[in-house]
Amino acid sequence: MKSKPVDALQEVIADLMAAVAHYQTWRTDGKAHILEKYDETISWISWSPDRFPRCRLGRIQRAILKQSYYIVYFLQESERTLILAVLDGRRSPTTIRSMLKERARRTI
Repeated sequence: MKSKPVDALQEVIADLMAAVAHYQTWRTDGKAHILEKYDETISWISWSPDRFPRCRLGRIQRAILKQSYYIVYFLQESERTLILAVLDGRRSPTTIRSMLKERARRTI
């Protein structure tokens, strides 16, 4: 177990805003709720990124935001962990794979 700092792609902000918008439609504390879940998950990822499973896309790993439909997708680099996306896990797997491939390709 090796802790690493966590950074996120710029697109993750838009992903989080979409999650916030989704949760605000049915929870009065939607924004606070989903951001709390995100912060908690990022904390776990920074503490021990190796504990999370890999996707079928090679190096990309995933962590589920507890009690939500959203999944944090990330990859480990030598000195940091990079958040690629925060996506609704109910989306089409094909759409998720293509988004992740595109974002991962731009990080190389």
